[in-house]
Amino acid sequence: MRTLLVLVAVVLRADGGSPSPAGRPAAYAAARRAFARAIGAGALDEAREALGRRRAAAPGRIDVQYDLACLEARAGRTDRAFEVLTPLASAGLAVDLSEDPDLRPLRTDARWTPLVERFAAGRSPVRPGPTRAIPPELGLVEDLAEDARTGAVFVSSVRTGQVWRGVGGAWRAWAHPAPAGSGAFALGLDARRRVLHVSVGAVPQAEGFRTTDEGRSALVTYRLDDATEIARREPPADGPHLLGDITVTSDGAVLVSDALAGTVYRLAPDGGVLEPLVPAHTFASPQTPALAPDGRTLLVPDWTLGLFAMPVGGGVPEPVLGPGDLVTGGIDGLTAAPGGVVAVQNGIVQPRVVRLWLTPDGRRVTRWTVLSRAPELGDPTHAVATRRGVLALVDSGWGRFADDGTLRPGAPPAHPALLPLDLH
Repeated sequence: MRTLLVLVAVVLRADGGSPSPAGRPAAYAAARRAFARAIGAGALDEAREALGRRRAAAPGRIDVQYDLACLEARAGRTDRAFEVLTPLASAGLAVDLSEDPDLRPLRTDARWTPLVERFAAGRSPVRPGPTRAIPPELGLVEDLAEDARTGAVFVSSVRTGQVWRGVGGAWRAWAHPAPAGSGAFALGLDARRRVLHVSVGAVPQAEGFRTTDEGRSALVTYRLDDATEIARREPPADGPHLLGDITVTSDGAVLVSDALAGTVYRLAPDGGVLEPLVPAHTFASPQTPALAPDGRTLLVPDWTLGLFAMPVGGGVPEPVLGPGDLVTGGIDGLTAAPGGVVAVQNGIVQPRVVRLWLTPDGRRVTRWTVLSRAPELGDPTHAVATRRGVLALVDSGWGRFADDGTLRPGAPPAHPALLPLDLH
């Protein structure tokens, strides 16, 4: 059966009951394991119950319903399978119904062909405009930032550990914040204070990686106008850590997610230490935080579990729900936009950039649309707001590398690029 999952670092608990907000990652992982065991044993009722627990832990992951549809098809419950699949048709899931053997019992039904066509339309390209190339020697590009004052664009390389600066199509190495064997990840530009924050971490995809360094991470701050390093801060608790994504608020506070510790930190303006906003392992795989339209609510996309909202000063994360065909799992990059946010998604859905309109408090998505969706997006990662709309980083190169950092056999050359998108 096709399952849309990602392995994440979580703290596991033994029981499989309803998850508390801080227990969602463990509950999701436990339900996933229970589902696999039940399917292996042919215990379809137990598998169905485990899927219910997965969905409860990750209410933004409507794609879990796809597994339920496969289960119902295998159980001979044809009407129920179609009932579950129909709302998913326009969600843009990275699945091909015609290739899934679990759905074979549905193929002789008159409802099958129209449904397959609707799923295909949900994955059809929304072609991007012209892109701006990033030097391929960066190997694996993760994030970007734009300096509105100078027009310069900064990009980070997980592969080389460098930050490069581009102006008018001319690129040069600007800083090397990551130690040997570590990569440069997120970029957070504070235009008012003229600083650039960079997160770094040791991962197998970085050149010179050593397993003894895995789990080491830091937040490095540079003076924007001359690339002078002015601070280097480590997470406050024992590891492992991977400071992944950054947002800088208008008052200069830095919000940075930790993909391995499962939390989000806040660095106060001119502060000295990273302070957690939620306990460790509240999230499974937190990505780029962003502010809701009201400025008081923090949105945190969890790649595995979906999109969550919480008070900007810390508190209990609550799921952000929306239309029935909206998938909020798989969000990597998130940036504020008029009336809501722009999200970059990969893995769970066909790679795409989407715009989400939110209620002012950020607690619900009222509508959504695809800004770009096409094979040439490759592995899109992040986007930043600009005066003209948003600028997205596409074809980052992540798909070229295996989890152990080795280059996949036959991997195509890297062609990272910047994609401007108009929001008007």
